[in-house]
Amino acid sequence: MNRTTSITLTAILVVATVAVPLAAASAVPSSSVQSESGAGNESIAPGERFAAAVGVQNAEINGDVSERTFEVRIANAASDEAKAAVVADQFDASEARQTALEDRLAGLNESRNTGELGEGRYQAEVAPIVAEMRTVERQAAAAETVAMELPEDALDDQDVDVEAIRALRDRAGERGGPETAAIARSITGDDIDRSTTDDRTPADSTARPGEGQADDRDDNSERDTVATATEN
Repeated sequence: MNRTTSITLTAILVVATVAVPLAAASAVPSSSVQSESGAGNESIAPGERFAAAVGVQNAEINGDVSERTFEVRIANAASDEAKAAVVADQFDASEARQTALEDRLAGLNESRNTGELGEGRYQAEVAPIVAEMRTVERQAAAAETVAMELPEDALDDQDVDVEAIRALRDRAGERGGPETAAIARSITGDDIDRSTTDDRTPADSTARPGEGQADDRDDNSERDTVATATEN
């Protein structure tokens, strides 16, 4: 990694460190919100809510840093094979992270079911896990986007499986199930449960990056021509 890249990533990390406590403070709701899941009606304590908000903000900021790091690595890759290698690294790391998060969530569920973990503490620890799963979903989506632009031979050389990347994206997008997602929303709001594909149309979700842009330019050109003729 060259000197410019190192400086860029260092700057991102510094900004992230400063932003965490400020963003977390603004993320804590003023009123106590109960779990939407129906699993428990115990209100989360202010301290637990604050800890959850800090955890969520950390997960989101770390996710942003990870995404920018991936973009820099792809931009610096000198060949399709090098880009495929970066995609493979991203997938391996994201898959390992998702598995670890699922294991943590399973442990929390078991502790809550046995009564070892109170409902408030459970909710506080679940919210950051859901935020991290959303980060994994975004990472997988970014890897999928790049992989779809690469030739098959480059992907094969690095053992990159686009279907496996897509499956990981969908797996992370489940957020540990509807109950878990509902608990996270009750603490941090709806944004934490928003999918990376929520703002895309069905055509966008299946089209390769760049497809449809030429048609958009043609449509814009036609509209400009009509507008000019009207004005004249």
